[in-house]
Amino acid sequence: MGAPCSGKSTYVREHAAAGDIVIDFDVLAQALGSGDPHDHPKHIRMVAIDMRRTAINSAVQQHLGGATVWIVDINPGDRMALYKRVGAQFVTMTAPLEELHARAAAERPERWHQLIDEHQAKAVQAAAGGPSRRPRSRHASGTC
Repeated sequence: MGAPCSGKSTYVREHAAAGDIVIDFDVLAQALGSGDPHDHPKHIRMVAIDMRRTAINSAVQQHLGGATVWIVDINPGDRMALYKRVGAQFVTMTAPLEELHARAAAERPERWHQLIDEHQAKAVQAAAGGPSRRPRSRHASGTC
């Protein structure tokens, strides 16, 4: 998990083995017909959201049966409880804000800058709420 452009998908591509289950929203959207790797038409986005939710629930059951599952997730929110309940391991990808914006400028639609800023604001707000148990972090050096 981590901010947009922090290297989540890259990390999974570099670490997942053949036969592992990988759930990545952008990959699902492209499989549904989106012609852009990061800017999906609304109708495809809506189907991909439903598909991802179903895939996560099914993959959790497979994980409980011994399968390795990788879920690329910007902000797990309510899913965090499910992930923790099934013993998930977390990798939080981080990069300096300037790097996130540089990656977005090179590879993403303009609105990605807003998504990065919104994610950063939520992270600052969460940090202001006091200490919490945080998943382990890995500083990203790759691309989006």
